[in-house]
Amino acid sequence: MPRPSATLRLGDVAPDFALNDAATGERVSLDTLLAGRRGALLVFHRGMWCPNCRGQLGELGEQMPRLEQAGLGVAAILAQTCERMSAALQRRESAYPFPLLCDGDRAVVKRYGVWHPIGVVSFNTAHPASFLIDAAQRRIRYAFVGSTQFARAPVDAILARAS
Repeated sequence: MPRPSATLRLGDVAPDFALNDAATGERVSLDTLLAGRRGALLVFHRGMWCPNCRGQLGELGEQMPRLEQAGLGVAAILAQTCERMSAALQRRESAYPFPLLCDGDRAVVKRYGVWHPIGVVSFNTAHPASFLIDAAQRRIRYAFVGSTQFARAPVDAILARAS
């Protein structure tokens, strides 16, 4: 069952950000994702240590042709440091067709209202969430914030809002 973002509503202007990609080290911003596209899909996850999160990242990778056909830039934002994310990617020999952005201090997670405090700052995570952002006005056209680690936005619902 989805719940609302703690800070954002549909129609709000999406907060800007610039984070490093765990795989390439490149700096990726919202502008980067929106450049030359109709919109951007931001997917928030707890971290590479989460098997449910990794599963959805794989599923999202399988859906990339459909998302690209809809004109969407895609990025996953994980509430984890780049060092830990990079190590997990190397251990699993994983690669994804979209940036995996490191939000170790949870600043972007908090701005998007999907922060899930557990009690100790180093263990704070993100609720699984998806935000579809329109390129023309940078407004949020679709938002899904999962109430549990198992709740995910259906790609078909995201694509329906992207058209």
